[in-house]
Amino acid sequence: MKKNWILLIILAIYTLPLWGKKTKELPDSIQLMQFEVGSVKFRMRLIEGGVFQMGATAEQRSERGSTDYPIHMVTLDSYYIGEIEVTNGLWQAVMPEWEIIDVWKNPNHPMSDVSWYDCQEFLRRLDSITGVKFRMPTEAEWEFAARGGNKSKGYRFSGSDDDELVSWGLSNSNFRKHQVAEKLANELGLYDMTGNISEWCSDWYAPYEIGTPPNPRGAENGTWKIHRGGSFDNCKENRHLSKRWYSDPHESTNYRGLRLALDAKEYLPKEENKKKEIDMVKWIKIKNSRLKLLYVEDTVPYYIADHEVTVGEWKRIMQTKDKGKWSEAKINEDDVAWNKFLERYRKQSGFGVEFATREEIDNAISKGIIEKPQKREKKHWERDTHTIQQRRKNAKRINILAGLVGVNRQMDVPDDPILQLYNDAPTKNEGRRLKLRIEK
Repeated sequence: MKKNWILLIILAIYTLPLWGKKTKELPDSIQLMQFEVGSVKFRMRLIEGGVFQMGATAEQRSERGSTDYPIHMVTLDSYYIGEIEVTNGLWQAVMPEWEIIDVWKNPNHPMSDVSWYDCQEFLRRLDSITGVKFRMPTEAEWEFAARGGNKSKGYRFSGSDDDELVSWGLSNSNFRKHQVAEKLANELGLYDMTGNISEWCSDWYAPYEIGTPPNPRGAENGTWKIHRGGSFDNCKENRHLSKRWYSDPHESTNYRGLRLALDAKEYLPKEENKKKEIDMVKWIKIKNSRLKLLYVEDTVPYYIADHEVTVGEWKRIMQTKDKGKWSEAKINEDDVAWNKFLERYRKQSGFGVEFATREEIDNAISKGIIEKPQKREKKHWERDTHTIQQRRKNAKRINILAGLVGVNRQMDVPDDPILQLYNDAPTKNEGRRLKLRIEK
């Protein structure tokens, strides 16, 4: 019995450090910050940074729009975002001279009828009152938070696949705004992100691009500003998570307002800010040409070229005069030639590049990091083969019919083209794509 107690004490001593690691969390005061302006209180929730697929992911279903593509990987640092939308009460506490255009004059209704530029004046005044630099969320920050951040369960709407549980829309709003936080919150404790009112973001509208840098801020300039989330007058098909809206920043309507955001760096412990940032894009330069490689998150992460090896790149590395457009994918080469190309590419670039496997390419395509290659046009030897095969079939059928009607004359049946040798037939009718391993 005494030996058992000694063993238990030794076990407790050795496992004590592990207990501490499992329970280590950020303090509540950092996870959730509260501010007060006059008599109005509002809270900001910490969204811990992460990597996610942005855009028309599968759970968004058939309503995915053309502007939601391509799906692309985005990396974000930690930030804060408002638990609820900015309310009439908070807006008037900051800008008391402003006339609230709201039939019900309810201080807990989300503030609307404000342009993007009106919101900038509101933010400037809020900063001077609180001494804190508030801002609008970027479009990427908005979508990551709406999806549930690192706690996402893959819902179609923010917090559920049932839109009426978490949002006000055309089916349940009676065509008007409602008080904030009356519906269920999402995985992060955020309310009304896909309904009630649409929310201005900081970005200018621009089409999505694959291989965006960490913490994307959108285009440098443009015509329209992004707003996200849908509103009380939108059907559910227009309030799903990936739906993008954009409008004139001078325009104001009763179905659009804003939600606050805040940089988190100065509020987090120093060790949280020292996390190594991942470069989402790497470039390889050889003389006057550059190759773009995109980061792929996987069990063993890697970088993959944004296009297949082109005729132009082949000619430059191999010093040949191959026919074809410089931008076309290089095909019709055997393994010996490809290995020679790889050897020369490594020597000229100084990078230990390799050829991506089919699995790695498919993985990158499925994550929206690279686009699926277009179907190649058949080369003449393939077209010839197909034509001869059709002639063989037709000749055989005609000969059978001729025999049935008593005609002795028979058509010549061409030889099987598979048995013929074409001088320009490739060993492999496919291109290659370069990749780069992540150095530890």
